[in-house]
Amino acid sequence: ILSGLLPSIGARRTPAASSSPAKLLAMASDKIRVANPVVEMDGDEMTRVIWTFIKDKLIFPFLDLDIKYYDLGLPNRDATDDKVTVESAEATLKYNVAIKCATITPDEARVKEFNLKSMWKSPNGTIRNILNGTVFREPIICKNVPRLVPGWTKP
Repeated sequence: ILSGLLPSIGARRTPAASSSPAKLLAMASDKIRVANPVVEMDGDEMTRVIWTFIKDKLIFPFLDLDIKYYDLGLPNRDATDDKVTVESAEATLKYNVAIKCATITPDEARVKEFNLKSMWKSPNGTIRNILNGTVFREPIICKNVPRLVPGWTKP
């Protein structure tokens, strides 16, 4: 998702094995500046843990970016009467890029488990409708992206 925002990512070089510690430290502090804000839609349960790990290890050390954070965890969607979902989609329209983590679409059991005020709609559906998006049920095949199993003719 972020690759479209990084104008000169190819210019960043991997340090040679013989680089000095001072040189490596200088390179590590040289972050790539992302020009536009990125909407972050945090999710539920283990997604939050894994996403935090990904940000801390793979994104923040290398990118200088402005995050517009929205907590789409089920307790916060309930507390805001699901307004946070609409606000996150509207922010996506404004900034043109978002990262969304997995969220729970509550069923009757989850309404009881989380003591929810309502059985909220799917955040994916809400966001998709606001963005005028669609669901792809077929693989999107690109010639420049190798297939995991090259012999498959009908993935």
